[in-house]
Amino acid sequence: MPTVLTTRAIHSPTIFFSAQNDGKERNGNNGRRQSLKPSSSNDRSSKGQQRYQQISTSIGKPTKDIVIARENIGTTVSLTAAAFGIGYFLGSNQNAWLTQILNKLPFSRNKPVDMAEVVVNEGAKETYTELFLIDKLDSATKASKFRVVNDTVMGGVSSSAMMPPSPNSPAYSQFAGVIRLENNGGFASVRRALPNVDASDYKGVYLKCKAVMKERDEAKQFLLLAKDAECSRNFANFKSAFTVRADEWEVKLFPFEKCFKKGERMGRPIERGPLNVKDMTELGLMVLRGEEAQAGKFALDVQELGFYI
Repeated sequence: MPTVLTTRAIHSPTIFFSAQNDGKERNGNNGRRQSLKPSSSNDRSSKGQQRYQQISTSIGKPTKDIVIARENIGTTVSLTAAAFGIGYFLGSNQNAWLTQILNKLPFSRNKPVDMAEVVVNEGAKETYTELFLIDKLDSATKASKFRVVNDTVMGGVSSSAMMPPSPNSPAYSQFAGVIRLENNGGFASVRRALPNVDASDYKGVYLKCKAVMKERDEAKQFLLLAKDAECSRNFANFKSAFTVRADEWEVKLFPFEKCFKKGERMGRPIERGPLNVKDMTELGLMVLRGEEAQAGKFALDVQELGFYI
């Protein structure tokens, strides 16, 4: 069944009403890349009114002016499977001696990126005029689009998942887990694949979320992850840290030009340019070891993920 897409209008991050918004499917760039373009100015609402559009990143009937395609999915899956295989091999007791040797190398996977090098809350003073929704995480199907990548890939024992909505919280999912430092571990993450998205007409990424427990989760730094095609080939990514309150939903903004300038791989900075927003392949959430408050249980309620202008 094609994904049903909606357009919702708002006058702030608060949602007021919903309306159906269907369009025609068309192919661009020979069907090799998805182009996510904001609607033209003639289609936009009147001055003072902000719109809230949903973007489909699954195969199906897209909204108007949005092209759906997939590219190099097999390569990405193969590389991911290889990483898990290597991590399982290195994490076994029989190969502990090899793990210890590799941990001493400059590119060791067991050295998380220094939190001081991660961009923190650069979008705190950012504003938006329109939000373009990739997913509203209000179903088990939407939550299942996030794959899990924890420190178990290199021998750690942390755990996490994107938990689907419950009867008591039907409108959102929850990124939850436990950060454990045994075996030199210390990170947990969930990743949402994008089919080679061209997001160059947007200012950045947005996340609508809130902390679950005030004393525990407000003290933590969460990370928004972003990848382009080069990152997917080379196990690299871009990270931007943020904090969140537990008493209300927040729309967190992550401008491309501020939050995704320096990439890293296996916990080490890499020499390359900023995130290629014309060829994005993945967005995700992470909790990473660092300050004492980072260890232990965590939970982040997540309602929406998308782009903004």
